Amino acid sequence: MSATMAPAELQDALLTMDVVDQLRYRNAEMKALADSGHDNATLKQRLLELYRSQGIEVSDEILEAGIRAQREQRYVYTAPRGWKAWLARRWIDRRRVLRWALIVAAALLALGMVLLLARGFGAFVREANIEKNVQVLNARVTAQQQAIGLARHALAAQEQALQGLLPRTTASGERLQPLTEGAQAALSEAQRRFAEVPAADTLLPTLVRRDQVTRVSHGSTATAGQAADWVEQQRQAAEQALTRAQQALPVLSERVGTLGQAADASELLDATNLAAKAARLTPDAERLRARIYTDGDVALRAGDIATAGQATATLKELIGSAGKLAALNERLAQLRTDGLATGVAGDDRKRLQRALDHAATLIRVETLADAGPALDEVAGLVAMLQQTLVYRIVNRDDERTGVWRYNENANGGRNYYLVTEALDESGNAATITVRNEETGKDEQVTLFGVRVPQATYNRVAADKQDNGIIEDDQIGSKPRGSLSPRFRMPTTGGYITQW
Repeated sequence: MSATMAPAELQDALLTMDVVDQLRYRNAEMKALADSGHDNATLKQRLLELYRSQGIEVSDEILEAGIRAQREQRYVYTAPRGWKAWLARRWIDRRRVLRWALIVAAALLALGMVLLLARGFGAFVREANIEKNVQVLNARVTAQQQAIGLARHALAAQEQALQGLLPRTTASGERLQPLTEGAQAALSEAQRRFAEVPAADTLLPTLVRRDQVTRVSHGSTATAGQAADWVEQQRQAAEQALTRAQQALPVLSERVGTLGQAADASELLDATNLAAKAARLTPDAERLRARIYTDGDVALRAGDIATAGQATATLKELIGSAGKLAALNERLAQLRTDGLATGVAGDDRKRLQRALDHAATLIRVETLADAGPALDEVAGLVAMLQQTLVYRIVNRDDERTGVWRYNENANGGRNYYLVTEALDESGNAATITVRNEETGKDEQVTLFGVRVPQATYNRVAADKQDNGIIEDDQIGSKPRGSLSPRFRMPTTGGYITQW
């Protein structure tokens, strides 16, 4: 080819290159036809149509040249190879290569520093973990030492308490001997078990960390993990011995406490019994005192503190009842004197005597609660004996004078009653005790109905209807020394309290 190219030749060369470009990059179908090499005519026809559609006329020679150039791989750049080519390319890219080399060097330097720091930090962490483990194990040993000290303090407290109780139990004689021996046996067993536990002032071995080496504080030359294992074994052995020893403390505490309660109950029982002996007890109360004291003594010998406490409480009640019994006897004697002084005789005297005798039988410790009501009944009888009463029919405008009740068994089918009140010597209505025949109960009343025959009822009614006033209104009277009224009008002996 000449150094210069005519325009026509240049145009043909450009078209040839364009054909190659079409076949190589732009049209996959045409590239497939060109590579196969079997149908040049179709390929040329397609290229011709393509260029004509763009308004370009291409000769057959140019098309043929382009197809041949494509098959011969002309106009294809092949990069040089070999070490020289590689050096040339590196020289061309020297700035980029240098930049990456610096980045890689910096990364390697940073990685080295990180690894160096990580190694130092790892050593620091390992040392910190070792020290932490040493501290944890030493803390457990210290806690174990404190637990031993507390347990021994509890044992000493129980031993001191028992020693303080012995003089008191000895003073009670043989009464508390079984409980004392039981407490002493429990103390001996606890002391035997605590003999296997390290003393409170004996330090358990711990770990010492020095110059990055773990050693035992005393008792062994082991180091590192063996030192920790040995210290833990010593701690566990002390813990197991303490656990066995502590199991004896509840039994010891319970028995010492029971002995203390028994000593209190014994002293209180004796003191209360002495006070009861000094009180003015009746012969029956004295016999009761002796029996109660014996029951309390037997209970204490059997370790039954609750029963002994009940015996003490009963003795206290017995002491308190002594004064009450004396007062009740004095009251009974006075009531007897006052009642007989009224001159009571006959059946009323017998009735008073029965009430006096009944009250006397109740003035005892066992029936003290019933003695008061019995004396009140006697007092009521005496009060009735001392009174002089007049039984008058109520004759007031605002109150009824008589009432009646249906009674199938009565003559005429009715019971008749006159409303009555008992007046004392001053003319005031007295409260008396009557038995309501409808309820069968004794009641304290000021107004009551006295059952009378129908003829008496009608006569009183006629007396009132005559002029509105009952001229003959006194139905009876009760003189001093009598319990029952003496009726001057015919009555049938029954009473009612409501109408």
